[in-house]
Amino acid sequence: MMSTISYQVRLGQPATHLFEVQCTIAKPDPQGQEVSLPAWIPGSYLVRDFARHIVSMEAVSSGKAVEIAKVSKHRWQCAPCKGPLTLRYQVYAYDLSVRTAYLDDERGYFNGSSLFLCVAGQEHAPCQVALHAPDIKGWQVGTALPAIKVNRAGFGLYQAPDYRALIDYPVEIGKLAIVTFKAAGIPHRLIVSGAHQADLKRIARDLKTLCETHIGFFGSAPFERYDFMLYAAGDDQYGGLEHRDSTSLICPRSWLPSTGAEADASRYQDFLGLCSHEYFHAWHVKRMRPQAFVEPDLGQEAYTRLLWVFEGFTAYYDTLMLVRSSLMSPEEYLKDLAKTITRYLRTPGRHVQRVDESSFDAWIKLYKPDENTPNAQISYYLKGSLVALAVDLTLRKKGSSLDILMQGMWRDYQLTGAAMAEEQMDALILKHTGHDLRKLLDKLVRGTEDPAFRKLFANVGIDYQDEAKPAASNSLRSAWGLQLANEQDTRVAHVYRNSSAEEAGLAAQDVIIAADGIKASAKQLQEQVARLAEGASLTLHFFRRDQLRKCRITKRSQTVAECNLHMLAEEHPLRASWLATVKNSAKRRDGKHKSGMPA
Repeated sequence: MMSTISYQVRLGQPATHLFEVQCTIAKPDPQGQEVSLPAWIPGSYLVRDFARHIVSMEAVSSGKAVEIAKVSKHRWQCAPCKGPLTLRYQVYAYDLSVRTAYLDDERGYFNGSSLFLCVAGQEHAPCQVALHAPDIKGWQVGTALPAIKVNRAGFGLYQAPDYRALIDYPVEIGKLAIVTFKAAGIPHRLIVSGAHQADLKRIARDLKTLCETHIGFFGSAPFERYDFMLYAAGDDQYGGLEHRDSTSLICPRSWLPSTGAEADASRYQDFLGLCSHEYFHAWHVKRMRPQAFVEPDLGQEAYTRLLWVFEGFTAYYDTLMLVRSSLMSPEEYLKDLAKTITRYLRTPGRHVQRVDESSFDAWIKLYKPDENTPNAQISYYLKGSLVALAVDLTLRKKGSSLDILMQGMWRDYQLTGAAMAEEQMDALILKHTGHDLRKLLDKLVRGTEDPAFRKLFANVGIDYQDEAKPAASNSLRSAWGLQLANEQDTRVAHVYRNSSAEEAGLAAQDVIIAADGIKASAKQLQEQVARLAEGASLTLHFFRRDQLRKCRITKRSQTVAECNLHMLAEEHPLRASWLATVKNSAKRRDGKHKSGMPA
C-alpha cells in the first residue's frame, strides 16, 4: 500500500500574493525523488507553465537540508535520502482567471495544478491537504474536495484518492456567500466570492431547474454533490472551467440579478449559459472523453481532433438547455442562435481551417489569437456548436436526434468507461441513431463547407435568412475592410482579406492619425467614411511603429452576412420536440456500473 502524500497550505501574508506550501513524502525514491508541477490544466488547452510562479523551494529530511536541483522547466530532482522528505516552497498567485491561483487580503483561490507538486512514481498514492486558517476574521473555505476533519469555516484536513483527483478540486477562500439547494435529490452549492448584491435565492432556484434538466436529459447524475464556485468580478472578466464535481466561474457582477431590481435578462442568460456549459461537462469531457485525455502527460500537450465534439457539442447544448428549462423563450433562443450564426458567417477563416484541425491546433492557436486570426482560423467552439446543430436537425428529419446520440454515448460510458477513439464519431452516430452521416461530416468537419442552414431550419419550421448588408455597426469594416481596436482608439486591430485596407497597405497595429489632413479619431473616421461616396478615395496618415507613413484608400463597400431566424408557424412537431422542456426522470446517481467502475 502506498504511503499518503501530505500537503499543507498557508496564507501567511496575503498581501504578498504568496501561498506557502509544504509537501511531505513519507517514502521518497531511494535513488533521489523527482517532483514536478503540471504545465497545463485539464479543460484549458494551452501550456501555461505553472512552475514559473514558484518563487523559492527547499528540501529537508530529518532536520537536514537535501540538495534539490531543477532539471527542466517544471521538474526538480532531490538528492537521495531515507525520508520522510519535505519540500517547502512559495507560489506567487495573482491571476484572477479560473485556471491558476489568486491571493490577496480579500480573497484566496487556487487550482491544485498551480500549488501541489506531483511526486514521480507515486501519482496514484492517496493525498491529504491541510488548509490552515489565515489571521483574517470571517474567512471560509469553499471546495468539493472531500473533508476528513474541518472546522465550521472549512479549514482543516481534506483528502483525495490520488494526485489527478487532487488537482481537480479548486478551492475558494474568503468571505463567501453560500446557498444550498438540491437537484434530483443531489446536494448542490452556489459559492460566491467578490463584492456583489446578487439575489442568490433566485440564482439558486434557476440553477436547480437547470441542473434537473441536465440530469433528466442524461437520466442520472455521476456525482454525489456539486459546487458552482463563482467570482463576481467588477469588470469584463468572463469564463469557466469544468471539474468532475464542481466548476469555477467568473463573470461581471452586473450580470447577476439583484434583490428588488430588474436584471439585464440577456446578460443573466449569458451567466446561466456559462453555468449550463460547465455543468454539461460533468458528463461530456470529465467522464465521456477523448482517448487523449485519459491520464495525459500534464507536462506536454495532449492532442486530439475531437474538441469540436467535446467543446462544440457542449456549446450547442448550453443555451439549448436554457430553453428546455424554460429559462429562455424559444424566440430568445432563436435570436441568440442567429447571433452565433452571424458571427460564424463573418469569419473568413471558416473556409481556411477545418474544425478538426482547429481542435488539434488548440494548443498553439485558439488561446493565442493574433491580428490574422479572423482570416485564417475557426473556433471549434463556434463551428463545433453549428456542426452539432446540423447533425441534430438532420437526424430529427430522419426520426432520430442528437439527444439520442448523446444519451447512447452516456449509456456506453456507464457500461464500459471507455474513452472515444479519434476516428470513432461516425460509427457512434450510426450505432445510436441508425443513420450514416459520414458525408455530412466530410463536408462540415473534414472539410470547410458551411452547414446548409436554410434547409436545416426548414426541417423544423423556421425561416432562415442571411441577408447581406453593410456592417452598420462598424462601417469601417464594410467600406475599407478594417477593424479598429475599440471605439476610442485609432489603432488597427484587423485587416480583412481582399479588402481596400489590405490593398492600401495597412496592417494590424498601425495607428491612424489623420484622414485627408483632419486629425483622426475613431468617431471621426466612422463619420468621414459614411460621407464618402462609393469608389472615392482619401489619404490616411498613420504610424507604423515609430515611422510616419501614408496611403490612399478607396471606399469599396462590402456586405456582411446577418442571420435572422423566424418561426414559420405557431406549431411544428419537430420544432416542438427540439425545444421541448425535458421531463425529470433523473436518478439520484449512477453508483456502480455493470463493469464495476465508479461513476
